[in-house]
Amino acid sequence: MTQNRRSKHAIRSRMAQTGEKYTKARRVLAATGGDRGGAGDDAGVTITWPEESLGWFTDQAYNAILLADDEARMLTHPRVDAEHLLLAVARYGNVKSLLAGEGIDARAIHDVIVQIRGFGDKLELRPRRSPASEEVLGRAVAAAAARGVLGPSTEHLLLALGEQDLTARILGELGVGSAQALVDAAYPVTRPPVDHTLIERRAAQLASSGGAAPSPGPIPPIFERFTSQARAAVNAGIVYAGEADDLCVEPAHLLFGVLNAKAGVVATVRTRGGWHIPPAQFVRPRFPRATGIFSPDARRIVAEDVLMIAERLDRRMVTTGHLLIAILERRRLGPNLDRRDLDERASQITSSLPDVRAITAAVIEALPGEEDS
Repeated sequence: MTQNRRSKHAIRSRMAQTGEKYTKARRVLAATGGDRGGAGDDAGVTITWPEESLGWFTDQAYNAILLADDEARMLTHPRVDAEHLLLAVARYGNVKSLLAGEGIDARAIHDVIVQIRGFGDKLELRPRRSPASEEVLGRAVAAAAARGVLGPSTEHLLLALGEQDLTARILGELGVGSAQALVDAAYPVTRPPVDHTLIERRAAQLASSGGAAPSPGPIPPIFERFTSQARAAVNAGIVYAGEADDLCVEPAHLLFGVLNAKAGVVATVRTRGGWHIPPAQFVRPRFPRATGIFSPDARRIVAEDVLMIAERLDRRMVTTGHLLIAILERRRLGPNLDRRDLDERASQITSSLPDVRAITAAVIEALPGEEDS
């Protein structure tokens, strides 16, 4: 372990013990010499922080951390930085509610990030977390422990993000001067700090076994790069999943959503080509099971495939045309569906469409009439 990493671990340990902010804990440890690998004033206590820290977090926070990868990818940024974590936690859950109370939504945060950093030049499908974002995760664990919570959630991520320069600046530009004050107002500290032995035990457990994957799984949002028509098509797919009584959103549901779009690129090429697309009609069940969770294939379509197609076609915005090409190119329309009629209807529709190359050519021709952003 490097000296720098030992120092950071010591600072986080002190934060967990004392509730101090990162800067103060670092200053005290530097003055006492405790930043060289111990745990602040208690030189006999050390924590072995696991390399992969996701196991510390609640499912809500875990999903937000995974969602930050999508945020970086959508902005074509090469690494997952703290600002992507901020954008992700603003999408849903506790932090979404906190920020909504201040009149702030994810789109506003997205716009400030673009103003400061702009878009990247090249799509990176597997962006890695930066040291700054890794530090935010460690700070969130310490902040939660100082508040008597062993499993940090999104509000603890917000506390940590409020201590990071760029994300604090973004929040400040949107009117949030103190992330801590915002969190304290909704989640006041009512518990003593987590006992240090419990933190050590949890750290050792995660270092040896890691953490379980989140349940029920990441929910991809409708990103800002999607046009209004593309967002409507994805939302229609989610509705179809509910009407078909399916637990997850599958590519087949997205197919119905995009082919029945009332406006946009696909509506244009559908009309020009004379495609007859029967409306997606389902018998609404009494107890819909749909969760809004996307299957792995459906998630790859909306979070990755459409971006590769947008880059290939040299377009910034993701339209219904990009969605249609991505769905057809993946060529898997829901192998895990319980309702065979949905899968059969999707197969019948795709068999009546032109091949992917012809559809791609038609979409390219229609793209100059850009959909509404």
